[in-house]
Amino acid sequence: MKDEQALLEGEGGMRRHQSMQRLARDGMDGQREVPRVTQDEEGNLRITVKKTKPILGIAIEGGANTKHPLPRIININENGAAYSAGGLEVGQLILQVDGTRVEGLQHQDVARLIAESFARRDREDIEFLVVEAKKSNMEPKPTALIFLEA
Repeated sequence: MKDEQALLEGEGGMRRHQSMQRLARDGMDGQREVPRVTQDEEGNLRITVKKTKPILGIAIEGGANTKHPLPRIININENGAAYSAGGLEVGQLILQVDGTRVEGLQHQDVARLIAESFARRDREDIEFLVVEAKKSNMEPKPTALIFLEA
């Protein structure tokens, strides 16, 4: 049992246990930052990420010049501000970044918008409006096709 705990806490093993401790903020006694998420009347989520780390730590795919017209979060780096803040999840579609709509923007333009918004020094946070992929009318729903075939 102690060997398993050491593996969870060791440098070379899984880091889930330590990641919760690593995310602790001053004065919060080891608790993870509470995600700042509000839901609008259409079911979209407005997620505010504080710029507490040197990197945002998300990867996206999609854009107007791809088969996915809306950018989708495909990875969240555990060393980034997005992971620390919570709220953003892999698979969510990005609708806005700091109030700017991303629909119709090419992939590189969305990536630039996110990077520039995170780099701005006049704000201490970055705000995303996202929707779960299954709730969007912009994306195909292949799982629905599977259910129809069954």
